Amino acid sequence: MFCLPFAGGGASVYRSWATHFGPTLEVCPIQFPGREGRIFEPAFTGVDALVATLKKHLSPYLDRPYAIYGHSMGALVTFELAQAIANDDSLPNPERIFVAAHRAPHLPLQRTPLSDLSTEAFVEKLKQYGGFDQEILNNIEMMELILPTLRADFTLCESYQYKTSPKLKHPIHVFAGTEDQQTTVESTYAWDQHSDVSVDSTLFTGGHFFLNSCQQDVLKKIRQTLLST
Repeated sequence: MFCLPFAGGGASVYRSWATHFGPTLEVCPIQFPGREGRIFEPAFTGVDALVATLKKHLSPYLDRPYAIYGHSMGALVTFELAQAIANDDSLPNPERIFVAAHRAPHLPLQRTPLSDLSTEAFVEKLKQYGGFDQEILNNIEMMELILPTLRADFTLCESYQYKTSPKLKHPIHVFAGTEDQQTTVESTYAWDQHSDVSVDSTLFTGGHFFLNSCQQDVLKKIRQTLLST
């Protein structure tokens, strides 16, 4: 299972997942440029370029059954990556994809764009999300280092334009937080328009970053879903 991070997040978010699944499932966290070990590489500001790069590097590893999990920005990238793979007859489709904490891709942005705000205003908005380390957000030197990546990630999400495309030929599993102030539960139900097979939704008691606060429940649901394949 390939795991794609949320805006500003890195592969370490999924570090503990491999321990949970053990040998039954190989967890492959994907490290986007601009964070953690790739902090000095420029982050992508457009989804098409990021997806093209992901597809190129992941293609050699798609010769066995696989799934993709993406949270928030990662969910959007997961959807577009699945579409790119579906359009390439030489590549097998994923068994299923998990899209968490993101509205259905054809729906418009539900909030005011943040990427062009002043540094002070941008950081204040990040504090309201609840999933970013408050000590880092209050550390001027640290923020100077990671702010370009955060702005790039938000630019990627806010500049996204959905292109009408055929429904995917595999199940979509939608995860949402009942207390998410950034992505309403109602907006996640519209994912049912994007699979020709099935779309199911699971709600977790938590905010936008329920993958942290409800980690064991999230992992239990993924395990049940994949083992039933």
